[in-house]
Amino acid sequence: MAGKQDRGALLLGALLLGGLAWWAFKPAGPAPRPAPAPAATPAPTAVVAALSPTPVTVAPPAGPLLAICIDDWGYLVVPVRRLDSGLKFPLTTAILPNLPYSVAAAEASYAAGHEVILHCPVQSVKSIGREKGTLLVGMSAQQAHDLVAGHWASVPHLVGMNNHEGSAGSADRALMDGAAQFLKEKGAYFLDSVTTPKSVIPQAAKAAGVPWARRRVFLDNVDSVAAVTAQFKLAVASARKNGSCIAIGHPRKATLDVLEKLAPQLEAQGVHLVKVSALVHP
Repeated sequence: MAGKQDRGALLLGALLLGGLAWWAFKPAGPAPRPAPAPAATPAPTAVVAALSPTPVTVAPPAGPLLAICIDDWGYLVVPVRRLDSGLKFPLTTAILPNLPYSVAAAEASYAAGHEVILHCPVQSVKSIGREKGTLLVGMSAQQAHDLVAGHWASVPHLVGMNNHEGSAGSADRALMDGAAQFLKEKGAYFLDSVTTPKSVIPQAAKAAGVPWARRRVFLDNVDSVAAVTAQFKLAVASARKNGSCIAIGHPRKATLDVLEKLAPQLEAQGVHLVKVSALVHP
């Protein structure tokens, strides 16, 4: 009996030793797969840009800056056609409301990459024919606001306004306050054509928190190529002296001919043409 027990113990011991040896030297299984990396989260830049209400502003180039504003668009179709065929430089077009070619001028100007503003009729001291919807001395600020609102709705692509005539009305604080308040609501700017030294447009614009600017040179008080050329050179000299200049003219043949010839040469002379919005004051 003792012999059988000894043989059983020996057999059990051998089995245990064999199992331990197999465990120690068993072949390695396949390596575990690494956990997949989390998917990259798209950068939110495009979303942020799309949601941002503040447009990206581009600083104007260094050096003398000249902005040219051409008033009185809307009467005739011939100048509008020149927006399609020429005037291939930065320009601001000031368009009278409710005229036969007001909308066509705005659309052609916008399509050509120009800046479009409202040329708002304002009372003159002269006894001249008034445009329909002229802002008149004696109107309240609210009446002026509402009249400008009606004009604004009649012309597409507007970003600002200047005064048509206005040697009397642009000196009337109630009128200019009403106009400035409307421009504030639209986020637009106010260009003073400076048809009177008594203009209160800068004061009204500042009070309303509206960006504003002032005209320095009239290009075509005399309607001839020689006179417009001389005034254009005066505007360039003013830009060189003061750092910037805003010149105003009209869509007359002589004026547009001079601009088409001389304006594209300015860049090579170190003077940069910009739109009026680049020269407004806060």
